[in-house]
Amino acid sequence: MISRFFLASVLGLGLGLGAATPASANFGVQADAPATTQTLTFDVLRDGASIGTHRVTIREAGPRREVEIAIDMAVKLAFVTVYRYTHRATETWVGERLVSLDASTDDNGTRTRVLATAAESGLAVSGSGGSYTAPADTAPSSYWNRDKLNRGALLDTQSGKLATIANENLGETSMTADGRPQLVSTYRVTGDLKADLSYAADDSWVGLRFEARGAQIVYVRRSFDQIAQAR
Repeated sequence: MISRFFLASVLGLGLGLGAATPASANFGVQADAPATTQTLTFDVLRDGASIGTHRVTIREAGPRREVEIAIDMAVKLAFVTVYRYTHRATETWVGERLVSLDASTDDNGTRTRVLATAAESGLAVSGSGGSYTAPADTAPSSYWNRDKLNRGALLDTQSGKLATIANENLGETSMTADGRPQLVSTYRVTGDLKADLSYAADDSWVGLRFEARGAQIVYVRRSFDQIAQAR
């Protein structure tokens, strides 16, 4: 059985649907900026057996970026579902700053929601962890870009609390991702969150591995949808 701590800290690092985007989110975005969409889909394995999927869709237009995340997992014993986890999320960025976040999670019947909005004083956060203002450069713990690992603290979007982390570069290895061997860099994250994360040369997320109650949880990235561009 996957522990709730690891699901909250590593798998439920998502964001939610329908986030209200402040007017500042449109700053610097040109109407005719070329738009791109990329989808990353991971199969989630528990000791080698599939328990679900984790999908990340990234849409970019100029300095504006919207990321949607959908996580669906179920653990079964003797054909009976003993644990279910779903997560739906959206985060909106302008440049390197998070301007809005809405995260909703159903952790085996326990529902939570976390909201965050950029403000002059920083990032206004509200959720089960209370309401407070986080530093303006705070990033959610969604891991879709390796830059987040250098922030020092990430917003856990299930609990609404700040998670302090450190990371160690374990070096480059060969990994099969997108249906072909790739040279990837793997980082060991420690602190409030614990996991090994792998990224391709373009900084995109290609793998995740961690342990939960003696079981190995592994993310295997499928061949992603080709990046689509349109004006």
